[in-house]
Amino acid sequence: MFQQSKILVWYQVASQKVVLGEAFNSSHYDVHSLWRRTPEEDQSNQGMGFRLSLFDDDGREIAGKAISMGTADQLLSGTCLNDA
Repeated sequence: MFQQSKILVWYQVASQKVVLGEAFNSSHYDVHSLWRRTPEEDQSNQGMGFRLSLFDDDGREIAGKAISMGTADQLLSGTCLNDA
């Protein structure tokens, strides 16, 4: 069965959501492992900031977490993906 789980990296400003990148399950890495290893930031600044969303195989968003700009940069550059 082909798995289509994915992680979206996005930035939130008020009610706007800007998608910065995404990662899919592949033979090189597992998005579920990547999700578990990604550190979550304090939720005190919920109105805006960098965030991750985890989607299941059916395309439903099943989890979300706030992340730092540095973590977002690492995820988007692929430096974290190669270690999964």
